[in-house]
Amino acid sequence: MKKRFMLSLSALIASVFLFIVTTFAWFVLVTQNNINNLPGQLSGIVYDLGGDFVTNSVIYPELELINEDIYIINYSQNTDLYLRLKIEYTKINLTYNSLTYTYTASSPVQKTYTDVPNDEHLIVDMNAYFFYDADGYWYYDLSLENEALNTLITSLKYDGFKASNEYALEDIIINITLEVTTEEEGIWSPITTMVFIGRM
Repeated sequence: MKKRFMLSLSALIASVFLFIVTTFAWFVLVTQNNINNLPGQLSGIVYDLGGDFVTNSVIYPELELINEDIYIINYSQNTDLYLRLKIEYTKINLTYNSLTYTYTASSPVQKTYTDVPNDEHLIVDMNAYFFYDADGYWYYDLSLENEALNTLITSLKYDGFKASNEYALEDIIINITLEVTTEEEGIWSPITTMVFIGRM
């Protein structure tokens, strides 16, 4: 009995440790890596990725969620890179019932940010060279030249005119996935997904 209790306690402590390490990793967004053994022709690519989310776990509409602009620098000699990104965020819709004069909140869903003003609860300021495609990705219309700093996103927050009490006490998750390729029509390879988790 005592042995079984000790094994359970050890497993619990290991799980808590892994949860803390994983949570901490979500907030460490600056990295410099070699990309090797990924699909396409990306062996030996070197980049520097910077930027971070706020560390607040409790947020509110109009709160800036990025502490530092998200940027990327390509350090791969004589290799231009092409980049795309996808932004997904928690959204809750309100439906108005004209018979009962009441609003009903939907269950939270993860929505892809498309910059359609009437449909977005998130406000994102990104580099003017991004354009949206129907596959859910924003494509950077320039190549990432060697050692040039490319600012990607400068601001990200929930719209105070659209996000309200329906978000209270709900988990808020924002994912920013970045992918690169060495050819405009090449095979895309993920380099990171930045994750923010909080509550309103």
